[in-house]
Amino acid sequence: MKILVPITGFGTAGGYRVLSELANHWMLDGHQVDFLADERSPEPYFPTQAKIYRFNKLGQLIDPGKKKEIKSFSSKGNAASIYFGMWRALGRIGSRYDVILANHSLTAFPVAMSKAGRARKYYYVQAYEPEYYALGAGRKAKVLERLSTLSYRLDLRQIANAPIYVGYRDIKAQHWIPPGVDESIFHRRKSSPNFNYQKPLVIGTIGRKEASKGTRYVLEAFEKLALSDPTIELVVAYGNLPENWKHDRARIVVPSGDRELADFYRSVDILIAPGTVQLGACHYPVLEAMSCGTPVVTTGYLPADNKNSWIVPVANSDAIVSSVREISTSGQANILKKLDSAASAIFPFYWKNVSREFIDFFEGR
Repeated sequence: MKILVPITGFGTAGGYRVLSELANHWMLDGHQVDFLADERSPEPYFPTQAKIYRFNKLGQLIDPGKKKEIKSFSSKGNAASIYFGMWRALGRIGSRYDVILANHSLTAFPVAMSKAGRARKYYYVQAYEPEYYALGAGRKAKVLERLSTLSYRLDLRQIANAPIYVGYRDIKAQHWIPPGVDESIFHRRKSSPNFNYQKPLVIGTIGRKEASKGTRYVLEAFEKLALSDPTIELVVAYGNLPENWKHDRARIVVPSGDRELADFYRSVDILIAPGTVQLGACHYPVLEAMSCGTPVVTTGYLPADNKNSWIVPVANSDAIVSSVREISTSGQANILKKLDSAASAIFPFYWKNVSREFIDFFEGR
């Protein structure tokens, strides 16, 4: 099967990891996979074995074998040149492929409107994007919110990445396939956190500036826990803390790549991921920490539930405090039972399973 994945440009967000990993695993199974990206896109942050075709604003293709200096995006005028360029480029090469996979609300438009012969067009919905744009301010956010809403009305066969999005608001998807986890990297830790002997309790989180990720509630909970526990520590991956926030027992680490990120998950006793929107969706910190065998406190992202994690209400730092105390005092047998359940729950999310489920879907099985 020949698969083309058009993108505006590569980035560091989790959605780009999904695309790179899908491409790599599809290729391992013998399929041809190519990316189509704007000529100004940086190189992939998440490595991929797939070919990368770049296009300019006229839709002219730059051969992947030719080395060319990457231009930078200008401060304005990017959107029109990207989408018209992508549309024109798809008209040139789209018919060579069996499948064209849109993966973002804004790339859905050039994919839907392009003439690509008999290529089957799909739209992988990785989030209900209008809700995130609605959190922004200004005219641009309103325009993006409207465009992302309209994207779900395009003539593309939709696949959601979590059951919450099947029939969610404007989304028309009737089938879902989750993002994956690399089991060779995010493997279970050799020994589970032991709360039965005296040592500093270390809680961790992924620092994010977006209010919807709930970092503030982790910080609030830590401050409350620190008042009663003089040894507790907080480790925040990537920083992104509020301005002027600091604590003597809080530190920032910046993992370089997935292997160091996995080491971070395995180094903390508890991982907290208290997002506030679209509960029931997939959230990489939850997936990865569960795969690493670390107890997870979350507001309820897939596949966390009360059997394999500790679920707390949204925007409730007191509930996070209670869960941390429960974990640290509930006994090793109870902890291991939940971690074993987490290992079972995460198995369908390993990339080899996810990538093959996509191919089955493309082939109509």
